[in-house]
Amino acid sequence: MGNHYQTLGVRQDATKAEVKAAFRRSALRDHPDRHAGSTDAAARADAASRFRQASDAYYVLSDDRRRAEYDLRLRGSTSSYARTSSSGWASSSASYGYGHGGGSWRRTPPGAGAGAGASVGSIDWEFLLKAVTRRGFLINLGLASVLLSGATFLDWTILEIWKMNNTGKSFEDAMEKVGKTQEGDR
Repeated sequence: MGNHYQTLGVRQDATKAEVKAAFRRSALRDHPDRHAGSTDAAARADAASRFRQASDAYYVLSDDRRRAEYDLRLRGSTSSYARTSSSGWASSSASYGYGHGGGSWRRTPPGAGAGAGASVGSIDWEFLLKAVTRRGFLINLGLASVLLSGATFLDWTILEIWKMNNTGKSFEDAMEKVGKTQEGDR
């Protein structure tokens, strides 16, 4: 996978409109239909390959989330995601790559391709950040906070009520007295 910004010929701070315009220029130049009449099979294959690369670059750079993930990987962080190629382009040749027919995103096994210096037991910070910012996790965290706060408040309230009704006595003394009365009743 090459650099998507270089593929489209735009800077890293390019706007969505600039990315779209660069993709359109590339599509007009390299679209497979434009080279269908060419007798040179190598030229047709090269143009189709450039068009697929431009389509893939546009797919990534036109979406804010995918672009942010790509920029993170591009800056040299140890990525936990790897682009896997498949024959999906051949099956989506009717759309000429306008969708994202080729390849898939999948999680790599721990320690595989994690980069130099990363050990198997190291923490995958990118994955951890994604996990703790998901909606379900945040809802569960909020619910747990409410329950913990309620339990803490209830415990504090019971302790304060005990102190109001039993001034001068400790809880242990009271429990000792209760134990003695129960033994005497037997």
